[in-house]
Amino acid sequence: MKNWEELSLFQKLIIGFAIIAVAVLAPEIAMLLQFGGIEVAFTFLLFSLKPALHLIKNWYSKIEIVAATVAISWRHSASAKPSVFALQASFCLLAIAMTGSSAFAVSFFMPGLLLNGALI
Repeated sequence: MKNWEELSLFQKLIIGFAIIAVAVLAPEIAMLLQFGGIEVAFTFLLFSLKPALHLIKNWYSKIEIVAATVAISWRHSASAKPSVFALQASFCLLAIAMTGSSAFAVSFFMPGLLLNGALI
């Protein structure tokens, strides 16, 4: 681990801005700067960010699960079968032509087309 004096100006600016940003939420960092120095304050900053990093990691794993479910649904959906896709896409185009509303056609026909395999 480098000492504060060995850091470049850019590294000092990054650490300084991070500590200033955290000082708004955690005022005890000022006391840590006075008694322990910048190294102790930055270590406290890293430990205080651990719950946030854990939360982000959980969100990322949930997004991965949803993406895998979407991929499986897409692979098993009717859009993977050309004959079913052509029939439902033609109904969707017919609904757009008759009503003039693409929102109507997409909201009623596309979910059935995309989720056909997941619902069975």
